[in-house]
Amino acid sequence: MGTVVIPGVLSADRFAAIKSEAAERLGQAVPHAHDHTAAHRDGSFATPVHCAFVEPGPALEALAYDKELLSAVREYTGIPRLVPRGGAVVRYREGDFQGLHLDSIKSTVTVAFALTVNLPAMGWAPHLYNASSDVLGKVVADHGIFPERGEFTALRHPYGEEGAVRAFAGYSVPHWRRPMTGEGLLVTVEFFDL
Repeated sequence: MGTVVIPGVLSADRFAAIKSEAAERLGQAVPHAHDHTAAHRDGSFATPVHCAFVEPGPALEALAYDKELLSAVREYTGIPRLVPRGGAVVRYREGDFQGLHLDSIKSTVTVAFALTVNLPAMGWAPHLYNASSDVLGKVVADHGIFPERGEFTALRHPYGEEGAVRAFAGYSVPHWRRPMTGEGLLVTVEFFDL
């Protein structure tokens, strides 16, 4: 629930260009870190996080606003009014993580793929689809920011060279990434439902 893999939407040339562009921009990555748990006014929810964001260059921007990708995302998700909002590369270094969270309201659908081989799966809680901040706060109190037992599961992002991307309901389904044991890069592109 809340996720689908979309095959064949990422050409080898486009993947190579985005990977090269991200490598050139790693030195400009903007740290993203906070230690608190917060329910935001837009309905999103956040727990502690430590990672960095690499601003998109022309290759990633071109993908984010690509009409064929938009058409495929609308078709596979069944949401016909999605509009692109841009993208970024999330950089994880050893020890970096994202605790249980919901993406901003601007991310009705998040499209993602790994730029690094063997990026660990992220945690995924589809049984908490559209859960309130109170419910999510209780989940964190009972299970911590990286829940593992019960109905919690994992979601792997395709390695971009495979040509597929994963679309998921980032605003509606809580997800997280446990502390990294190595480094990893994840491309994300946001789509908003008008």
